[in-house]
Amino acid sequence: MGSQAVGAMSAEMIKRLETERDLVTRLTDLLREEVGFITEQNVTALEDSMPEKQLILKAIASNRQGREMTVRGPLPSDPAHVRALQQDLIRLWKSASGLNDLSKSMVRSRLSEIERELEPFMAGVKNSYNREGKKSGNMSRRVNTGV
Repeated sequence: MGSQAVGAMSAEMIKRLETERDLVTRLTDLLREEVGFITEQNVTALEDSMPEKQLILKAIASNRQGREMTVRGPLPSDPAHVRALQQDLIRLWKSASGLNDLSKSMVRSRLSEIERELEPFMAGVKNSYNREGKKSGNMSRRVNTGV
């Protein structure tokens, strides 16, 4: 391989790392907002934020396409810069992962709380059989949701 080909591969690898760093930075910002929405119990804003996160994750996946070839290729022309980008990515992914775990735990906790609040209403559900021998459930109470 010529030095131009090595330089092009090195530049492409650096460009991909920088692109991923920018995408993961945006993902981390969105996850911070998501934790805020969960804390505020703003379900509408939480749902509205989902499509952008999905687009970013798809962009990260497409950015990584073909990356294995460049990683196994010749050493980059600026190894210190590549190493710094890799360290940034490690830090950003750890932060994004931690925020995602926090978000999931907050949602699980809230859903458990809602389930506990609904238990008195669901306790009156009777499972019985009708004349045809099929199960029928009767609600002893109505839950008014306000909708």
